[in-house]
Amino acid sequence: MRALFILLPISSACSEYEFAGKTEAVEGDAPQAKIEVEPERIDFGTQELGADGTSAEVVVVRNIGSADLLVEDVLLSESEGAFDISVLSGVTLSPEDETTFVVTWTPGEVGLENGQAHVHSEDPDRPIVAVELVAEVTETTDTAAPADPDIILNPVNHDFGSVEIGSSASVVVDIHNAGASDLIVEGASYSSSSGDLQFHPDHASNGVFPWVIGPGATIQTTVDYTPSDTTTDTATLSIASNDPDTPEASAFQRGETRPFEGFSTGWYIYDDAIHYETTSSSSHVVDHHGDHDLYWYEVSGAHGLVDSSDPEGDFEILRDYVIAMAGGPSVISGPLTFSSSSTLATFEYATFTYVLCDFWIEPGDDPARYEVSASSVDDGIQVMVNATILGHMGLGESPTSWSLASVGRPGEVNTLVVILADDSRSARYLTDLAFYKDGVMVE
Repeated sequence: MRALFILLPISSACSEYEFAGKTEAVEGDAPQAKIEVEPERIDFGTQELGADGTSAEVVVVRNIGSADLLVEDVLLSESEGAFDISVLSGVTLSPEDETTFVVTWTPGEVGLENGQAHVHSEDPDRPIVAVELVAEVTETTDTAAPADPDIILNPVNHDFGSVEIGSSASVVVDIHNAGASDLIVEGASYSSSSGDLQFHPDHASNGVFPWVIGPGATIQTTVDYTPSDTTTDTATLSIASNDPDTPEASAFQRGETRPFEGFSTGWYIYDDAIHYETTSSSSHVVDHHGDHDLYWYEVSGAHGLVDSSDPEGDFEILRDYVIAMAGGPSVISGPLTFSSSSTLATFEYATFTYVLCDFWIEPGDDPARYEVSASSVDDGIQVMVNATILGHMGLGESPTSWSLASVGRPGEVNTLVVILADDSRSARYLTDLAFYKDGVMVE
């Protein structure tokens, strides 16, 4: 069976839309906003379990540029409820002006607590500034501290997210002794998938090995990330010490860069036109056009995320399958329409056509401004973004759209997968699949 793909032209209004990633730099000394956040790391110190009171620290946000700076919001990330922040959103700072917000820590369970406060602004160079938050809760004084040294690395896992090629990001890795005798750090090793991730032991401040860290004391080291290509980078920092329980403690880092320019990669389309049986599962009986049970039979190995216990893992399987089978992407130049004839035995067999698109939401952008829509289908589609099934559309239904408000990830590569399932003879089609931002189609 030969499939026919038709790419419909985009309306003239779309050509007026521009993305920040495509905007050309203005020559000369044009005014520009520039953010400064102080401090960018807060260590609340240590409190005993059950201690009353909340610790608070003030963070100052300044505009050190030459144009007005809009501070859009401050949001908590990677926190389990130990930290809180005061409200700061929609504040415009003139050059040299400043404002503040307050970060509070309420001690919880015993152990290290960490998080980040993300300051979102319209600074074109630093749209998001992360303020690292660190605190520790210890046992009460009537509980004897361990007599041995006790090594704790913080953070144990750090994801740099998407960093532009040529730009750099850093994370401070604390080596803390929570025991009651000296911790002797005999050495450190760093295993990285590339030279883009670099560990800095800071011998100028910490001295040469071995390091002797007294009870309750901390030594700080740094990991830098400067991506040079589009490969995902991972690394493991291993610290050898005299801690009898953890003679080798490890911390992990990960980072990646944006692998394409503009809004999207374009459409990856895969259609093998093979008739797949849909009668092998008594739990997934197909009995009407566009039945959601159809997607359990798709052949990537992910079962269309239906009944999935690991959506993130299954979505990766699905994504890898489509990209491997589809070949290179086609350029988005208008809404996507796919159409083909069909000779299927109704409800007993199905064909599956996959459409995939990687796309980028700028840091600080609101995912609620984006949506995916389609005009009509035969017999049904399932729409997925970032391991979440957004919804379905069936034969005869009115044009439908799905908001990215709850699934879009600013500052990251996002993935859309649409599965068109055909379950009966005569025709199969998907018309006018497209992305929209603020009601205007984007490419």
